[in-house]
Amino acid sequence: MIVFLFWFSILAMAYVLVGYSLCLWLLHRIKGKRPVPAMPAPMKVSFLIPAHNEGAIIAEKIENTLGLSNTGGHEIEVLVISDGSTDDTVAKARGIDDPRLRVVETPGRSGKLKALNQALELLSGDVVIFSDANALLSDGALDAIMVQFGDPHVGGVCGQITVEGKSKGGIAGADALFWRYDQWLKGVESDLGGVVSAQGSIYAMRRHLTGPIPQGVADDFLMSVRGVAQGYRLAFAPQAQTVERVTERVGDEMGRRVRSTEMGWRGLMMMRSVMNPARTGIYAWQLISHKFLRRLMPLFLAVAFLANLALMGSGTGWFVLGLLQILFYALGLGAAYVPAIRRLPLAPKVMFFCMGNLAMALGIWKYYRGVESSVWTPIRDDA
Repeated sequence: MIVFLFWFSILAMAYVLVGYSLCLWLLHRIKGKRPVPAMPAPMKVSFLIPAHNEGAIIAEKIENTLGLSNTGGHEIEVLVISDGSTDDTVAKARGIDDPRLRVVETPGRSGKLKALNQALELLSGDVVIFSDANALLSDGALDAIMVQFGDPHVGGVCGQITVEGKSKGGIAGADALFWRYDQWLKGVESDLGGVVSAQGSIYAMRRHLTGPIPQGVADDFLMSVRGVAQGYRLAFAPQAQTVERVTERVGDEMGRRVRSTEMGWRGLMMMRSVMNPARTGIYAWQLISHKFLRRLMPLFLAVAFLANLALMGSGTGWFVLGLLQILFYALGLGAAYVPAIRRLPLAPKVMFFCMGNLAMALGIWKYYRGVESSVWTPIRDDA
């Protein structure tokens, strides 16, 4: 039984890490790339930018948004909602004189989700583009997003995220490798059943698919899956690019990942009916593989490790495998607490892998304990 548990966990991890992407690649080779639709007739587009103490970047963000290429001639409105900012975010935003811009404030610090819900009631666009205050967009982002809405079956569009940090190694380097892989997955998924979910830095939804966001749920994930539940698909626009900065502070990054997993898992459990292939077809398989099984990776890792420990006395092969696992996790733990260890080959990637899976385990544990994230402070390395 212990041997079965070990190999079952190993095979499950192999599917999550390699098997799923290999299946996508093969299906994509058979089906081919989905053609890009024609630009739709001019629509009203609402940019929604939530902000908390973003005085250092908010003016540049607004000017960046208002200056995006708009070859489709869409009507633009930009709404900045300040969630209890105590710096000069509101003053700097209101200092920009443009009739397309509105700046509103929440009556206090209520959290991003409540701020988004308040803002959504004020928007009148056919399409809502959600974008973080610190995410500057590439010039062609608006065009790349809006052309996808030329397909009436597209309910939402997600952009491409590139991550960077103060150093090329460490967390930022490993995270960048993961995001390159994740963006590749999104591109292939988009050509098949649709992207599994968007990422909050830049994504768009048809206005009638937005709706109120429950507390404690990842808005980007919930919006995406809601659209699928209503018969639409999520497209990927790789030309809609933005850069997301990653902190090198291990504790802060762990906290962010724990919160992200907890909120994402809550959304997945809330919308678990879309994991039914009879309802959503190939998308259900994509969601199960990309989100559900990936979140179970810590369980598979723990079972494989404990089973291997129990089998170490059963033969040289089991002993060597167990020793390698112990050394692997020791390297990850050491790199997290001793910066000098991160200079060793592969150490940052091992640390990132261990940290990410521990964060997923803690996030799911928080969900089942009933702990709900609502208000948090954005992480900035230059804070």
